[in-house]
Amino acid sequence: MSSADLLNDLTVRPHPDDALCLQAVTAGYGSQPVFDRLSLQLQCGRIVGVLGPNGAGKTTLLRLVLGLLAPVSGTVAVLGRELRNDADRAWARLRIGYVPQIQSPTALPITVADSVLLGRWGRSFRFLKRPSREDREVVHETLALVGIAELAERDLATLSGGQRQRAALARALVRRPRLLLMDEPTTYLDREAQRELVHLIERLHQRLHITTLVVTHGLEAGWRFDRTVRLSGGGLDD
Repeated sequence: MSSADLLNDLTVRPHPDDALCLQAVTAGYGSQPVFDRLSLQLQCGRIVGVLGPNGAGKTTLLRLVLGLLAPVSGTVAVLGRELRNDADRAWARLRIGYVPQIQSPTALPITVADSVLLGRWGRSFRFLKRPSREDREVVHETLALVGIAELAERDLATLSGGQRQRAALARALVRRPRLLLMDEPTTYLDREAQRELVHLIERLHQRLHITTLVVTHGLEAGWRFDRTVRLSGGGLDD
């Protein structure tokens, strides 16, 4: 181990005030690592941009945080808790909201409100426990929060791309998460819809004080981050 690696390992440790702490993480798919001894520490309450070219590991980072990918070596801690087993990963996922890239809506008819209600699954209802009146009230409060309350009974498939991303954002926020992960949320939106979504996310971050991690190709949409993390060559170019 080099002196730089040793110093990095000694200075990065999980802390209750950290939203995320990766220590000397090696991770990837098959025999080819995406990250090689990556260490990263992000404090709670900030909005952070994760930038980098295709293949740099942006989505891999999100999979590590969500517990969908286990590191080959090193440790991953979310909200001060190290993800060592399935119980740890389930604990973390209950406290994380996730907004994927914009996707084509399902062919099955579903209202906007019901699509957002699915975000409560596993937190307040499940197979043998139906959604409560409170669940539905939280859904409508969250739809109002993202500015699409009037679309609650619309078929999700009839929404524009920008409206669908607001619905996806509501589905993530309806969990009342402490950490919000967003995977290139403005991709495939036109310039105006990109700016509107960015401004909405920044306003919600300030209002709700949720730690927000945004994976994005660049800053063209007008992002203003508290910190920018650049991934490159299996590590940080920070």
